[in-house]
Amino acid sequence: MIKYQYQSAQVSLIGDRKINQDRCAVIDHDEALFLALGDGMGGHPRGEVAAQILIDTAEQQLYRTPLPILSPGSFLTRVLHKAHETIMAYGYDQTPPIDPRTTAVICLIQDDVAYWAHAGDSRLYLFRDGQIAFRTTDDSYVERLRQKGVISATETESHPQRNYVTRCLGGTLISPELTLGKHSLTTGDNLLLCSDGLWGSMSEAETTAIMSSDQNLDERLNLLAETAAQNAYPESDNVTLLGIEIGKAVKPRPEAISPAAQQEKKQDELNSAIAELQQAIESFQSEIDED
Repeated sequence: MIKYQYQSAQVSLIGDRKINQDRCAVIDHDEALFLALGDGMGGHPRGEVAAQILIDTAEQQLYRTPLPILSPGSFLTRVLHKAHETIMAYGYDQTPPIDPRTTAVICLIQDDVAYWAHAGDSRLYLFRDGQIAFRTTDDSYVERLRQKGVISATETESHPQRNYVTRCLGGTLISPELTLGKHSLTTGDNLLLCSDGLWGSMSEAETTAIMSSDQNLDERLNLLAETAAQNAYPESDNVTLLGIEIGKAVKPRPEAISPAAQQEKKQDELNSAIAELQQAIESFQSEIDED
């Protein structure tokens, strides 16, 4: 179950694009909290449909899976593979067939642990004590170059192919490669899921400063989105953010009693009361007989 109170917020700006191809959702389902974000890829038709299929599939799979989820990694993998298959099927059904694609980053929060999976360059950040404790690594061409030492981290920010992703949902692959991870959570932590419309226009220092400010979560996310859009004007991409702030620990809820169990309990109480009354009557009658 979710052991912490939390606040959530989300914002999505169209930027300087004709349509918004980003989609995101927070799904609170009893013992689990699920976050999902997709950035439809503009170089392919109907990226917004691909991103929406990701969100819809995540919700469907969560409600169909018994809680608590015993194997979070397998569950997240199943969600993204199912979304991938559905996106491909949608593309094949069009006349003529099309090839919609989307990035994906999803996160399951259960007990005091966040489990995530991603494909593409949409990111998940974990902020703790005013710093970035973790962020996902982009599946992109320039990230490969950086890891091989061909270019520096600074050079990735202005590289002409920095938006070229190497993994996504949709496309020709039978099963997309995914990256999975997990991290324990504690009071004060902030999780941020975002499309490249945010991180592509802001430094991590700027993002961290805003996420560490005293403003509430809604205000921080709106400021992040607006700053990113202004920094990139007049070529701002869609900017989408989804955030969770972990609050104090929640006291365990009393165990739920089913209607049948409640009825049985009432019947037991009634039977006990009748037995006590019968015993009292028999005792009284015995006293009369003795007299």
